[in-house]
Amino acid sequence: MTQLAAVNTRQASAPAPSRAVFSLFGSKPEVRHYRIGPVPVSLTSVVPGVADDFHELYRAYAVASPTGDEFAIDVIAKRSARSLRRYYHVVANGESLFAVRNENEILPHVEWAINTMVATRLPQYLQIHASVVARDGVAIACPGQPGQGKTTLAAALLSRGWSYLSDEFALLDPDTRLVEPYPKALCVKAGSFDTLRRMRLPIDADRVYYKGEKGRVAMLNPLKIRPDVVSGRCRVGMIILPEVNHSTTPVIERVSRAHMVFELTRCSFNFGKFRAPGFHLLADVVEKAGCYHLRCGHLATTCDLVETFFSRQAGAEV
Repeated sequence: MTQLAAVNTRQASAPAPSRAVFSLFGSKPEVRHYRIGPVPVSLTSVVPGVADDFHELYRAYAVASPTGDEFAIDVIAKRSARSLRRYYHVVANGESLFAVRNENEILPHVEWAINTMVATRLPQYLQIHASVVARDGVAIACPGQPGQGKTTLAAALLSRGWSYLSDEFALLDPDTRLVEPYPKALCVKAGSFDTLRRMRLPIDADRVYYKGEKGRVAMLNPLKIRPDVVSGRCRVGMIILPEVNHSTTPVIERVSRAHMVFELTRCSFNFGKFRAPGFHLLADVVEKAGCYHLRCGHLATTCDLVETFFSRQAGAEV
């Protein structure tokens, strides 16, 4: 289980704050509704700019009205009774998940709250913590723990014409064995800004946020890379376990399918709910996929290597 299903170290232990605290800003809260792939979201915020920034990322998925099954995300301002310092609470379906001090922390924690809801409230999918991109209707899934370069590799492949499913979840449909796209914004760490900008990706260094241990991050709307970047449902043709490599030379090696099934269970948010059917689902997916361990190096060279092996895998299936 990864950190998504855990509580942030600055989680608010108190119950969800009263709506009365909206008066701190003296304005009526904004309410907007979205359906991002299979993920329904209603965002309510009185903090100036938060709803606008979220809408900038997800305007393509805006809907006029809720359908009743939304993940209700509230951004609430509240002063500490002891210090009178203002805190911003991110509340999901009535539960206060995060309390942050600065406005530039709010949007990443809204995203984090939505991801937490996905991990607990979309039981119809077997959920793997992974980035997923695709070409010609066949996906590469990169599962793993945070900090292994999954998002950076996905963004770099998108710059080369690949299609996008997610940088956070591989949502496996047990009936079809396909991955459902969840095209959330890519959360890019500051250390990758310059590299990805050199690949002509639209990283906005003037709109930077702060996300806990990740530090400074930018939120990249994949539709700004190109309008048709989002993929439809895909089968998984290749699974890569990425690892940060301090050498400039990338290395890719085959791993056994049994080992890959084990790693996927470790990266699953809800494998315990599926148990035996989940094991059989993963075994079926892995049986039809090339399985690799990738030590990432120079990013462009790493992409070359991944594309070469992907082409070989596709050729072997013909």
